Amino acid sequence: MTLEPPLTLKHTNVSRPQLLHSDSKQSITASEDYYSFSEYASSESDDRSKLTVIRYQTPPSRFRSPEQSHEHLHSEATLPSMRAEKNRHLLPTVPATPPVPTPTPGTVTFDDTPTIRKLPPASLPPVNRKPQPKDGQFSHLKPPMDSESLATTPGVDPVPYIRFAIDQLTRDEEVRGSRQYALGNDDDYPVERIIPDEGLGYNENEQELQRTISERPPPRHPQHTANRNAQSPVQRDTFVPFHPPRDSLQHTPLDFMPSILRSLWLGIFVLLCTLMLAGLIFCAIYSNKNQGIWGYKSFGDSRYFVFEYLPTIFGIIILMWLFQVQTALQRIVPFIGMASDSPHPRTESVFLELYPTQFLLPRLEHFRAGQPLIGVCYVIFWLFLWTIPLLASSFNVRYDHNTSQWRWIAVQGAIWTTIVLYILLILALITLGAFLFRKQTGLKWDPRSLADIIALLERSNIMNDYNGSETFIKPEFRQRLGGRSDRLGYWHTSRRPNDIFYGIGEEGGATRRYSIEQGRIREKAPERLYPDQSGNVENERSAGDFSIRMDIRSAAVRLRHLPWYLKDTFVVAWIVIAIILLLAFFVVSFVNDAIKNGFLPQLPAAANSAGFSPSNFLYSFVPAMIAQFLFLSFLSLDYTFRTLQPYAALSSPGGATAETSLLADYPCRFPISVTLSALLNRHFRVAFLSFISLTAATLPILAGGCFWTQFYPNTTTVRVSAQITGYHALCFFLALYAVSLFALVPGRRRFALPHRSSNLAETISWVYQSQIIADRAFARPQTKADLVTRLMGAAYADRPWTRSLSALVTPSRRNLPTDDAAGSATQVTEKGRGKQRVAAEADVNAEKRMSLLDPGAIRYAFGIHVGRDGLEHLGIDRIKRGGERVGREMVIFEEQRRSWGGSV
Repeated sequence: MTLEPPLTLKHTNVSRPQLLHSDSKQSITASEDYYSFSEYASSESDDRSKLTVIRYQTPPSRFRSPEQSHEHLHSEATLPSMRAEKNRHLLPTVPATPPVPTPTPGTVTFDDTPTIRKLPPASLPPVNRKPQPKDGQFSHLKPPMDSESLATTPGVDPVPYIRFAIDQLTRDEEVRGSRQYALGNDDDYPVERIIPDEGLGYNENEQELQRTISERPPPRHPQHTANRNAQSPVQRDTFVPFHPPRDSLQHTPLDFMPSILRSLWLGIFVLLCTLMLAGLIFCAIYSNKNQGIWGYKSFGDSRYFVFEYLPTIFGIIILMWLFQVQTALQRIVPFIGMASDSPHPRTESVFLELYPTQFLLPRLEHFRAGQPLIGVCYVIFWLFLWTIPLLASSFNVRYDHNTSQWRWIAVQGAIWTTIVLYILLILALITLGAFLFRKQTGLKWDPRSLADIIALLERSNIMNDYNGSETFIKPEFRQRLGGRSDRLGYWHTSRRPNDIFYGIGEEGGATRRYSIEQGRIREKAPERLYPDQSGNVENERSAGDFSIRMDIRSAAVRLRHLPWYLKDTFVVAWIVIAIILLLAFFVVSFVNDAIKNGFLPQLPAAANSAGFSPSNFLYSFVPAMIAQFLFLSFLSLDYTFRTLQPYAALSSPGGATAETSLLADYPCRFPISVTLSALLNRHFRVAFLSFISLTAATLPILAGGCFWTQFYPNTTTVRVSAQITGYHALCFFLALYAVSLFALVPGRRRFALPHRSSNLAETISWVYQSQIIADRAFARPQTKADLVTRLMGAAYADRPWTRSLSALVTPSRRNLPTDDAAGSATQVTEKGRGKQRVAAEADVNAEKRMSLLDPGAIRYAFGIHVGRDGLEHLGIDRIKRGGERVGREMVIFEEQRRSWGGSV
């Protein structure tokens, strides 16, 4: 009769973690570079230094006997108690020994797998350790082998290896980068323990080790760990600024400057201003010495055009050029501040507005931002606005008794005030040019669009502080971000000094951290830094549960912000006021032929020796100033719609392509260019308003020159009359101005956002958790052409001018607010219920093919999306993403509102 060997394990439970010895004397964790979130991403998630990599030596093991091989593992956790009872009579009788009190071992849970018991304390010598049965009924049994044979390797304590394996299986794996350990005592456990001791102790020094570990600070947000103890053996992977030499060929110099701010074009602009200044000075001096400049012939002739209309036309041209200088300067000043070595400008730069949305008031924010030179320039630019009504009233007619004729004369007060303003402008431009000459702007190309800003955030480590910022109001941004000092430039990390990348980051800040949840790589947000204390991953979030947020679905939050002058009450008020004033103007002008017959000036009309006439000054300066106000008001409306149009396109049902949203740069374009570009993208409101704002520039010219104090010999009276041609043109443009205000009424809901989007901080709040940052299109683009090609495809970059012109008549179908090709193909397939799964798979495959072959057809939207942390956020992302990265489409407010309305 053959007996089975006692205590032999025939079958092993493969679902349980097992420890196998190998011949190698070195062991490294399995997490060594076993995940990579992006081919360009750095290892950001571990807080241990890469300066020292230690491989722990495994003690020499003896030759294992067949009984100790992995086919015959002795495991108390898998030993059937019935077999021990069955073979009890086969074991030799041994004297009973008093059992050593052993606490109940703790267990660690791996989801649904069985538990693994902790082994007895490691402090007991292997030769004296006797395995104690769990039940008292086995206390009289003694195995046929000695105590050393119970170990996997005779003479070697297996506890350190099992403990190491347990910690590696249960600790939070850091996805990004390699796992390294710092130098430490070989007698201590090499990694920070995450299994609670529960008073059992692994060895004699366990309590001391647990006390040492408990004194270590818990994992914290990267922003709160800047001042960690330098003596800590665990070091973070942090951002380190990199400053390449100026003549480096490998790294693009970060000194990009828009063309209009470069020395050549600034010099041309200064030359133009100097010529205008010289002409004004000549007229002022010559008129004063010669009692006039030119003889007056008749009302409304060519000389009248030269003195009443031409100076204002030149002034408007210079002013429009100055607006473009202001616009270009305003969008790069925040980045100049972020590239500065001083922390204060870097802190305030994220709060500086990127695009102008009002021209009526001076900009004083740069004084607070630590850039007083720019602030002084903007004050001078605002003062220069007054040159237009001054130029309209700078010339008059005066009777010369010496020559007995009427002569054109310069109004000394008005013209010298204009000269002073031009001198200030020229000095400001020269100073600005010297400031910008060879200035480190921190830019590779012009940041004209949303895509340019998103490209700066691919590797950024500042995202955690923007958590929840999509629903912030203005004071909350400064409260949350007021202590930051972000920098724009080249970086490398402390662990990868040779991996140079470009973007916005925080010096000394930790890199982004990632983890694996439900088999997906997700970024750790601040609220997700600490896992569930119960250790049950299933309790945190089941598959497909995106922790639905109702706040970002509320219309009160989603449509909270709209500029005050675009709200319903004010839009109606603008239209009513404009129509009433226009009708009154027409009635006063044309009833009883008031314009032809003129009206009494109610002021003295005679000009003094300095050329000043109260009547002519009043009826030239005041109309020009009112028209200037109308022009600047409409220009503010125009630039507001230019700035918000990309968000309106993204908020439309079906989203928009990158061409019409992410790459739209309407605030940075010249007047005629923006109209053509908006027509190409079928943004007709922006095209119309930009055209009207250009025509509104004629209002100060016409209003300042058409009214004139004229002597009527028939009645021997002085009356104010209008130059008929200019007055008719003024009436036409005023009517066009008033009617164009009706364009403000429709579709303003799409321009509403949860908060403003005028500076860097507010723009980053839309993409701080968006997966668009990790898209291939934004992965280290070297030039703007590279970025556009990735977003739109090579064919878009190579299209001829004739094709762009033909698109005005036959626009591309991809710019229409309808579903993309993949979506329409899916709709055809979804006619039968049995083909829904096939349609979904085809949609995923079409999305992948589209991303590679035709990236320009990908549609983006502004709505509710699942971020990189697996939670819901409100911002910009693709409408569809293939595979299991997201698992659903974006929720666009317009589509949500329509679906709710249909259900009601």
